[in-house]
Amino acid sequence: MTLIKTKEGESVDIVLHGTVADIVHNQMELGKYDSAEDVVYEALEALVKKNINDGLERGLQDIEEGNFIELTPSNISSVADAIVSKSI
Repeated sequence: MTLIKTKEGESVDIVLHGTVADIVHNQMELGKYDSAEDVVYEALEALVKKNINDGLERGLQDIEEGNFIELTPSNISSVADAIVSKSI
């Protein structure tokens, strides 16, 4: 079953088993989706939105708890350098 195409247009085949396959099949039988790809796409889209919302909630919680650094012209270079050095 072809469900995913890469940006380059390549297809990626996946096999769904058990409960996941049943859910996809049931959603299609109910007429909510035209294809398994549509079901998977919407599920992944919801997951991405949830991850974004979770990240925003963590960020807001950090702000409320005072866990942030205010960027100013005098500290922005040192903060950027610290971020770069941690990512290397």
